[in-house]
Amino acid sequence: MGHIRLGTLPRTRSWKEVVALIEEGGAVDVVAGKTISASDKAFAAIQNDRGFSEVVWLMTQLAVAATQMDPQSYLEGEGLRLSQTTSVAEVALAIHEAVDAKLDRIHQRSDFGEMAQNALVSAVTEHLDTTLGTLISPSAAEAHGALSKLGRVGEFGKVARSFFARLSQQCLEYFLSKTVGAQIGDGRRFSTTAQVAEYESAMRTHSFEAAAIVEKFSAEWFSKNRFEGSGKIDREKSDGFGWYALQKMRAEMSSRATPNGL
Repeated sequence: MGHIRLGTLPRTRSWKEVVALIEEGGAVDVVAGKTISASDKAFAAIQNDRGFSEVVWLMTQLAVAATQMDPQSYLEGEGLRLSQTTSVAEVALAIHEAVDAKLDRIHQRSDFGEMAQNALVSAVTEHLDTTLGTLISPSAAEAHGALSKLGRVGEFGKVARSFFARLSQQCLEYFLSKTVGAQIGDGRRFSTTAQVAEYESAMRTHSFEAAAIVEKFSAEWFSKNRFEGSGKIDREKSDGFGWYALQKMRAEMSSRATPNGL
């Protein structure tokens, strides 16, 4: 199997509404929500995306590993190899390579899977940078210590929120890129590329705020399922978690597009 494209939004009535909103200077939350609604068919096709499944699985296993007697060996069993001299950059590279190796074995790649892969790398990197604070060159022990905090329920919730916010933002950019690009110039929605950058920044902020609902859900899910699994989480539960969290994220963004949305 080859590379599976997420697709493009058809010229449906709902998509034309999105274009009109952008042209008329519609608010970011409304544009985001309408885009999510207009992309329902595209998202329905990725429910069984293997790349997304592998990425969510690795995210849950990073958290599970943090509670094991030998976290490094546990992660090696999942294809993620960390050296004793691990740095933040090396963790990011290891995650990327682990997902690549899994997708190479199943011979299936997709736009959505690659977005998920990038979102997880960014989310974990953010967690490490935040945990390590102002340390310029953290030691391997400090980097491993920061990773171990992923086993905390609250920290898992934060990483999951960052992951789903980034993934949703990437999907929005994927669908809106051509439309936004066509709105740059005199007499159009965006006079300069700097205005486009501001718009995209506002969209990222909106995605992160909408993901608050996923943070709480993810933390509670992790606590419950790790307890029921005697410290482990199986693949079936991981798959269910990933898809349900994504649906919660999309529902929240759609809700915020309505007059009564928060």
